[in-house]
Amino acid sequence: MPKSRFKDQQSYLWHLVKVAEWDKQVPNQNHSRFAAYLLKTFSVTHANVLTDIQMRQAIATLKPYAAQASLKAKKKLNGAIMAHVTKSGKDLAWLHYNMELWGYGSSLRELSTKQATTLFALVRKALA
Repeated sequence: MPKSRFKDQQSYLWHLVKVAEWDKQVPNQNHSRFAAYLLKTFSVTHANVLTDIQMRQAIATLKPYAAQASLKAKKKLNGAIMAHVTKSGKDLAWLHYNMELWGYGSSLRELSTKQATTLFALVRKALA
């Protein structure tokens, strides 16, 4: 495998680790969940020494955890948008009307995290 491809996989693996929040220290321990996973699964202390197969295995393991964490963060963001709208005395009809006007469609759930983050900034600006 070319070195650049391996580096890309390392970057992607670290992205998944961050999204899944496996980089945070385990309570009452001196290591992160990812460090424990590397040590227990591959008997290594750093992802740099993983083989191509091990790298793919680690990515496959982390993907569902990252997806779950991402979905949880998205739901929290959607809730924050809804709370900001209602706290400002507006209703869902106002939100949906403005979402359509701003080109975001009518469904908050269908937006990507990036779109929802941008929408939240627009909502805050509109209600300031």
